[in-house]
Amino acid sequence: MPEQTHTPALYSQTLQTKGNTYFFDVKAAKNGNKYLSITESHTKDGQRFRNTITVFGNTLEDFNQVFAKTQEQMK
Repeated sequence: MPEQTHTPALYSQTLQTKGNTYFFDVKAAKNGNKYLSITESHTKDGQRFRNTITVFGNTLEDFNQVFAKTQEQMK
């Protein structure tokens, strides 16, 4: 079985809500480019589930713009 490698976070922030925990981590790829990793963790029926999205630095501004527009629609 291949060994899993863990990329240490350069910056990390955690948000806990009633049913979920969100981890926001800034990491660096092997080539030095930074990226944002957002992981959502929750438990259902005694099992832990994790979902992760990765946003690379070159698309972060576009991601933020779409996220801001989406937030406005939720108000």
